[in-house]
Order: sequence, then structure tokens, then C-alpha cells
Amino acid sequence: MSKEVKCKTVMPIFFMFLVGITVFSCKRDKAPLARICNQRLPDTVSFSKNILPIFQNNCSIIGCHTGINSGHINLDASVAYSQLMQPGKGYIDTVNPNFSVLYDRMISDSKPMPPTGNLDACSTDLLFKWIKQKAKNN
Repeated sequence: MSKEVKCKTVMPIFFMFLVGITVFSCKRDKAPLARICNQRLPDTVSFSKNILPIFQNNCSIIGCHTGINSGHINLDASVAYSQLMQPGKGYIDTVNPNFSVLYDRMISDSKPMPPTGNLDACSTDLLFKWIKQKAKNN
């Protein structure tokens, strides 16, 4: 096979490979655009006042993230913060909030949490803002 034929065969495949890598490597860069919060979020997000109620209403309910049989994480009020901040689990990533497992699951289209569907935009925006503010136990 001549050099010219090899180039014509390999170049389109290489180009498609580069495009594929570019498209799939950026999937977590942004929150979905379809979800828009129309409320003003607090300047400082409080774990106890803003984040815990989201967990209590949507996550730490019977059969989900409560008690002993809580899946991978228990989000009951008394242990939620310590559970989220477990080293090596990646639930909360204050350096790269988009890569926080908790946030990723809340905005996921394929494996949403809660399983009945994504939380409303204001709840996910509030959670994301809390993580960006270094996820303090306040």
C-alpha cells in the first residue's frame, strides 16, 4: 500500500478519534442548561439551614439514604456531614466541584438521585454553591 493511500485511510480515523475524545472528555464541565433556578440563592450557603433540608426531604427517607441500610452513604442529619466528607470517597470535591460525586449524581440523566428524577434546579444550584464555598459544616 502506498504512503498516499495509508494517509487517506488513517487520517479520517484519527480525526474521528480526536473529535470523540474532545466531546466525551468535557461532559462534566457544566450543569445541564435546561435547569434554571429562578430564586435568589443565599450569599453564604449553610449546611444546616440549606443543605440538610434537601437531604431530609429527598434523600434520607425510608429505603434510601437513612439508617443502617443506607446504600453507600447515610444522609441522616446526625451523620450526613461526616459521611459526605469521608476521605477518598469523592462525595464532595471542593477543588473541582463539578467532580463531586454527590453533585454529579444529582444532575445525572442516566443515574439520577433521587431515583425518581433530578432535584429541582434551585436545590442543585444551592448544593453546588455550598461545595464551591468549601462545603463548610455551618
